[in-house]
Amino acid sequence: MSELEGVAPEDRGRLVLKWRTTAGWSVGETAKRVGVSTRTISAVESGAQVMSDSRWRLFVHEVLAELNHSNQVQVVVVLSEQQLPLDVVSSGNYAGYAISEDGETALIASYSINRVSGAPEVHRQRFSVKSNPHVIRAIEQWEAASQGNAQGNAAFQMQRWLMRRVLQGELSNPKLTDLKAAINDAKGELEKANKEPEDVRAKLARKLDLAIADLMEAVAQATRNK
Repeated sequence: MSELEGVAPEDRGRLVLKWRTTAGWSVGETAKRVGVSTRTISAVESGAQVMSDSRWRLFVHEVLAELNHSNQVQVVVVLSEQQLPLDVVSSGNYAGYAISEDGETALIASYSINRVSGAPEVHRQRFSVKSNPHVIRAIEQWEAASQGNAQGNAAFQMQRWLMRRVLQGELSNPKLTDLKAAINDAKGELEKANKEPEDVRAKLARKLDLAIADLMEAVAQATRNK
């Protein structure tokens, strides 16, 4: 638990959103568990407010207690080379993985919620294989379990295969991960601004177009360099 408490304050909002949805909590349920208002939780998740150290410790305790209580959910903490927490992934929101050809770096994908739009998205986290043997072990278990459960389910197997191919491409070109995140953020801002004046929406639409163009250019450049 101590390693989870070491999450940087500016990263807490993103993780509050991801972890509470992993636990199946609403904003109201989360607020009740840590003794704050729903407005405070919404502000923390949007990045407008930082969760205090004491509330953060209480939140981590409540999440771990909830997840450990369920025998059907396994949770792993993805660590940096300095052993600081980067992400938390559960067997319930795990989406796929890929390992680089040299076996030193990996990407793990998990289903999450966009902080801006509230829409579902796939979150990607790059990590050092050497620093995360526990994550690799968990991935192997989840993959084995999913293959057993999906025997005969061609659509599921194809989805996992495609996810792995996408992640392998991003491992070879790290810039693609950031560019895809920029597209998701721009799309979320545009969707959230559905009641804003037309000129505001036009600027956000332009931002989304540019983000897509940047990704397409990066993909084209990577193809030319092969």
